[in-house]
Amino acid sequence: MTAPSGGPGRRPTARSLTSLLAGRTAFRLALLGSNAVLLASWGEAGYEPYAAAMGTAQVLTTLTTLGIEKSALKLVPRARRTGPQLITVLLVSALLLAGAAVLWLGCAALFVPAGDTGMLRLLAGLYAALLGLNTVLVGLCRALDRNRADVLNFAALSLVIATGAGGAGLLGWGPTAFTGWILGGTALLNLAQLPALYRAAGRPVRRGITRPVVSTSVLMACGDIAAAGTVSLLFAILGASRHHEQTGHLYLMVLASSVLLNGFGYLMRLFQPHVSLTLRSVDAASLDRRVVRRLLPVAATGAVWTAVALWLARSAEQTGLVPPPVAVLLLYVLCVPLFFAVGSLNYLLENATSRTLRATAVSALAGLLCAVLLGLFLVPALGALGAVTALASGEVAHAVLARLLLGSSVRGTAPSADAPAAPRPPGTPSADARTAPDPPAAVTTESGAPR
Repeated sequence: MTAPSGGPGRRPTARSLTSLLAGRTAFRLALLGSNAVLLASWGEAGYEPYAAAMGTAQVLTTLTTLGIEKSALKLVPRARRTGPQLITVLLVSALLLAGAAVLWLGCAALFVPAGDTGMLRLLAGLYAALLGLNTVLVGLCRALDRNRADVLNFAALSLVIATGAGGAGLLGWGPTAFTGWILGGTALLNLAQLPALYRAAGRPVRRGITRPVVSTSVLMACGDIAAAGTVSLLFAILGASRHHEQTGHLYLMVLASSVLLNGFGYLMRLFQPHVSLTLRSVDAASLDRRVVRRLLPVAATGAVWTAVALWLARSAEQTGLVPPPVAVLLLYVLCVPLFFAVGSLNYLLENATSRTLRATAVSALAGLLCAVLLGLFLVPALGALGAVTALASGEVAHAVLARLLLGSSVRGTAPSADAPAAPRPPGTPSADARTAPDPPAAVTTESGAPR
């Protein structure tokens, strides 16, 4: 099944892709450039607590999105009549999650000792939570084919970050002032997105829509939560180890890699409405042949390659060929192909059927557990290099478990609920035309998630 030629779900044009990618790239480059300015202005001693606070708070960005953006990009294009009601459910969910995060941080602040460090951690958490909300709001705009809002939002956010870096470099702003500045700018941009989304929302919401939409969002969030949670926990382990001075190295590496990895993930989300409609007509045998059977080879190759990459980076550092921060970045760059491969397969499984979505959600959480357990041993021994190695090992575990969960059940099964219908006689209306699939009263997936 192909996507409609116009509206939500259509294949992105070259012009829209260029403008959207330019906005996100500008944001990531502004983030990376500003941190270079901050490190030069504050010195390593002043930058370390900022890096630790921002790195640990990253998981809140994912928790406040909770798969809502990806769920919107998957479900809204499939909904022919209830799209506005889906927007209502997703928007309310995003606001409730952000509000819960802000409330939790406010309560936690009551028990944090007074001082710059406690205030910095609070502001970093608030910024991470509101940045997650910002991502959801512009994602909902894209699901409604309002791409201009996404471009303008991230152009403005880039300006806020660059201005804050200028304040740190020229006016002597410290970590607390800089974080408060970008927090305020993000909050204003969130408020600017709400009126248009409120007008697009449908009221009242039909009974039975909320539960499947929320369950789909939670499942689609597992991969992102596992990735962000792994990074945050590895930051915490590194900060508590004897290699705590390498926290800044790891944070700069994460920022540098985010330009590439987040750009790749964002590109996949731009195509997600079109891919969601396309995968709806793929049967189980094709999915097994094209995706599931590739998981184990990717995992085996990734495990061997990660070990070799660690040896190369460690040797380069010990022989003095590169300084420690460059060795960390080298190891991460060498592991990027593994991240891309597992991420691509996970992306296809998330957008295929409800069974593959559940399997990849469970395996992502298992990957987090594997990475953290390895990090408890590798980080004290190797520092930031051990953290990157543990991160890559979690991706390997993710692929292995997904293969185990799907390998025996995909082969030999009947076509899934998303499989195409049998050929029909000429002149007979299609199933889509007869049922006009909309969540939840029409066609649903196995878990009840609307299609």
